[in-house]
Amino acid sequence: MKQSYKTKLAHMLDNGDKLELEAWVDAVSHNEAVELATARFKAVVGELATAGAAIEIDKTKVEMGAHKH
Repeated sequence: MKQSYKTKLAHMLDNGDKLELEAWVDAVSHNEAVELATARFKAVVGELATAGAAIEIDKTKVEMGAHKH
């Protein structure tokens, strides 16, 4: 039986930057939820790659004096 899952995936870049996706998926298991969210993550990255300058930033958070962990 399918359940709703809230998933969070992150890709860490070599310079310490992080690209993160939060997605809601309906799946029968945790593993399937991760698979569905991963497929969505890859699709979103593809869309962003072709958007160029048209990418819109809908939410921001800036911290002054923050240090990398």
